[in-house]
Amino acid sequence: MVVALERRSPGQWTRRLDVTLGLRNKCEDLERIVKHLTYVIKSLPKLEIVSFAIPHSLGSEPGFLIMPLGALDALRRSANSLRILDWSGNDFFPQPHQLEELLRDLPNLRVLRCYQLVWANGIIPSNILSSLTTLAVSGLVGREGHPGEGVLHDACVSLREFIYYGGSSTPQEFLIHYGKYLTVLKWYSYSLWYNNELDLALKSCPNLDRLTIRLGSLDPSVDSRVRTLSFPCVSYLGVKPIEFLTFQGLFEFLAHLRNTVPTLRVFQLINPPIVGQLLTRPLEFSTELIVKNLNENPFRVEDDEGNLLSGWCRISSLTLTAN
Repeated sequence: MVVALERRSPGQWTRRLDVTLGLRNKCEDLERIVKHLTYVIKSLPKLEIVSFAIPHSLGSEPGFLIMPLGALDALRRSANSLRILDWSGNDFFPQPHQLEELLRDLPNLRVLRCYQLVWANGIIPSNILSSLTTLAVSGLVGREGHPGEGVLHDACVSLREFIYYGGSSTPQEFLIHYGKYLTVLKWYSYSLWYNNELDLALKSCPNLDRLTIRLGSLDPSVDSRVRTLSFPCVSYLGVKPIEFLTFQGLFEFLAHLRNTVPTLRVFQLINPPIVGQLLTRPLEFSTELIVKNLNENPFRVEDDEGNLLSGWCRISSLTLTAN
């Protein structure tokens, strides 16, 4: 008896594809590269993770180059296996309505990062969010003539994490409609958070457990509004301060957190240059006092990589002593 063995191409085993583009001659290279990329995607029918990371704009400005329909159609070959789809660069995005049509064909997608997503009446089509647990966007855009949906059905929403990279405006309608589902909210936009934004999160996101935001200053002596900030009862708070920070200002902010957020387990400073300046400038206090103040908190105080800030203080002190 002769048994015929099925021959499978190497593409059947590939689960992840990361794409980046660098064009020497934009006009001549683009058509050739897109044609080759479409062929590659079609030859990988079991993809679970696809990332388009374009580091620089390929046109006159970010978003200048639209992803061709052929490349989008090729992604449909992996429609049932795709779990993560990431457009994290500055270009080669699909048009919003084309992306919406693609997402309708991806029933098992869990994580989506994109430039813009279409919505209407403050609601994203439920067949897009039915399986999605993490959504990261720079903008939510309404489309004229879009039918939208009148009612948001709980059974059609799996969303738990929302990451926003947009401009100065806050998509309040999104939080009003979807906040009750969220346990993780990360706000990386240019807008700074104060009580208006925190009140919106408190009212709209009752199940929130992890919050990441931007603040101007953590020092109450620099910005008196810091003393009145009302944070949700989360277990994790990540803050990206954009102004110079001293240990005195940090200690006052940590004291405010101790008194107002009893559920907090981790506080993280996520601005490496600010943390670097904090650790390398002449210290206002002895290393022992700084470490004591950091460690007396009932929560961890971390840098952007998850290291204890008190550990870095000891290392910085030893380095300065050695010098």
